[in-house]
Amino acid sequence: MDDAWNAKSDTEKYEAIHSGKMKDPMTTMDDQQVLEILGELAAAMADAPPTTDGYWTSEEWHDLYERFEKGPDLPLTDGQRRLFKAQRARTAASSRVHGLLRLLERAVEDGQVTAVAEAAALAEECVRARLAAFDAISVLYRLGVPYGEQALARLVPDRHVGDSDRRWGRWWLRRLREPMYRGMASRPVEGEEPLLPEPVREMTVGWQGGWEIEEDPAQERFAQARAILEALLPSKRLPFPEPVSEWEGDWDEDEDERPDWLEIRMVLRALMPDVRLVTRERVTEGWHECKQLGLDLQGEDPEEFGSRWAARIGAWTAEAILSWLWQQEHFRPWALDLAGRYIDRNVAVAEATRLLAEAAEAGLWWPTAVAGLARPEVPDERYTRVSRGAADAGA
Repeated sequence: MDDAWNAKSDTEKYEAIHSGKMKDPMTTMDDQQVLEILGELAAAMADAPPTTDGYWTSEEWHDLYERFEKGPDLPLTDGQRRLFKAQRARTAASSRVHGLLRLLERAVEDGQVTAVAEAAALAEECVRARLAAFDAISVLYRLGVPYGEQALARLVPDRHVGDSDRRWGRWWLRRLREPMYRGMASRPVEGEEPLLPEPVREMTVGWQGGWEIEEDPAQERFAQARAILEALLPSKRLPFPEPVSEWEGDWDEDEDERPDWLEIRMVLRALMPDVRLVTRERVTEGWHECKQLGLDLQGEDPEEFGSRWAARIGAWTAEAILSWLWQQEHFRPWALDLAGRYIDRNVAVAEATRLLAEAAEAGLWWPTAVAGLARPEVPDERYTRVSRGAADAGA
């Protein structure tokens, strides 16, 4: 590298490149120069002090450290001073590693890294050491298949890796594996065991996709809706409601509370985007994929996992059909009766009660359906709407 480049710190190098204040030397970088970056990164890793995670026993210490950074002469105990100095050194090391990783990522983007295996190994080590882990994961994603993907596949199920780093790694690993998912989704289903009944497999929409609202739907459409709902209705009441309630948190800000089933759904939907593709073989492949991604499978084996997710996908489908019915204001006795039975079986309760509530407000009711509302999972306001509507109709 030239003298002007070597005179800058790692952070200054990155900022100079991206601000346009200095010509990017990477446009002429050769293998030796990339190896120099890798060597500097290895040295920075070796020089980095151990993490201080686990020593921060209270939020007050974080506030005290901020005050220490502004005034090093702050009165402290010997233990606090040692910890804060170690944290300062750790922060400096992380900043150095961050700058080098950003340079390495730029070199990877420009196709100037031939020592791919070595770069992937160093980036993986950065994640395990919790030094600029997000930057290291970005490098692994840029390195791609096979070395970057293999490193990410080792990191995401490893419980010794930080939880947020594992989540970030999973996100990018799934991105790398999307072509494989698409290939699996396009595979013919002949010879595979379907997990959803035949009337459902005739639908041409995704799991949660109902039909478009029409001004005057054909009667065949209502007949199909009835057949689907009858086929999906469980023979007995489920011990837990399906589908699971949608998570209301923010994907990024509330990531610590984000349930793993959301990511499991992403994987399964990528493998089986249409209900006709929901087969035992593909759900089993999804189980293995989710296990490799380090997702919580709740101790289920492939058989148990397949049964639970087939029921959940069926419940989402039933929700979509029930929603379509009430939006079409189709309040025939068979629809109200099925809504009541779905509530009784603990499936698609929200949309089933919505159908009954809308029917009641329209002055329609069905005795067996209304009786099915006497369940603790039915929202009180929905029960009240249906009961009032039934009373107004002279029930």
